[in-house]
Amino acid sequence: MFGLVFLSLLSFNAEASGKCRALALGGGNDKGAYEAGAVIGLVNNLPAGEAEWDVVTGNGVGAINGLIISQYETKSESYAATHLENFWTNFQTSQFYKQWIGSYIEGLLGKSGLYNTDPLKSTVNKLASAPFQRFFGVGATDLLTGDYVFFNTTNLSNSAMTSGVYASASEPIYFPLVPYKKFKLVSGSVKFTVDILSAVTGCMEKGYGIEDIIIDVVLPAGKTIGTQDCSSYTTLKVFSRYLDIESFNSNMQVVTNIKHDFKNINLRSVIYPSEDISNPFFPYDYSQEEIQNMINLGKKDAASALNTLSLAKE
Repeated sequence: MFGLVFLSLLSFNAEASGKCRALALGGGNDKGAYEAGAVIGLVNNLPAGEAEWDVVTGNGVGAINGLIISQYETKSESYAATHLENFWTNFQTSQFYKQWIGSYIEGLLGKSGLYNTDPLKSTVNKLASAPFQRFFGVGATDLLTGDYVFFNTTNLSNSAMTSGVYASASEPIYFPLVPYKKFKLVSGSVKFTVDILSAVTGCMEKGYGIEDIIIDVVLPAGKTIGTQDCSSYTTLKVFSRYLDIESFNSNMQVVTNIKHDFKNINLRSVIYPSEDISNPFFPYDYSQEEIQNMINLGKKDAASALNTLSLAKE
């Protein structure tokens, strides 16, 4: 059993009858621009009122996108979508990290990550300039115990939440661990590529039953895996195919588990890249053209997912 630490006080006050809509944003890589595009696609293509998320959870880069969304009230998702697009369209790696004074040698031998993420901390603090406007939660992984540490806005200050976002976005190896109280934290995507369970819990804390919960999931680390003819594969090709399947299963396992554990839940959409997105040599080091292409692909994949379900606007 994995460990769970919830940094909040639970509240079980039932809210008005109706539906609880939740958005679960995944992590595990540096494709935040794709994820933002998918969210924008949901906002632009869902019928009126259907993109009003009461609960938002984020892991990895999903914590950054979730932070931006959570600064806006429910029913203001169009403004959040504009903020997401502006943030990633104008993104520079200097907003997230810089070299240590001793460059990679210092990162490898003297620090817990290759890059100095003081800029990421500053960016998170700037993005969290206002009180959170909806239930928002992010996950981090404690390197000391292996526990999953979940921060949420039920009873935590802005300062504590920004620490959680900073930790959740700190991908290990590239970015240093984040000390917080008794924990030594790195990205929550180490434990869960996407945290759908906490999104469900967030709705249940509001008094909703499983049958009244609607969830949209964006998995920027997910991937499409097609059928291949492996009859003439050599050992290296078999190994490569194994890695593709293992990666696909790892990213999609959380979705599979939720479908199994909550059979009456409305897992409305699961969006992940329909095309391969190349990884740069340095984290987040995409050109402006590559960033725009990721945003556009996210928008397209969201629209396609909704069209498949016949949920897109007429």
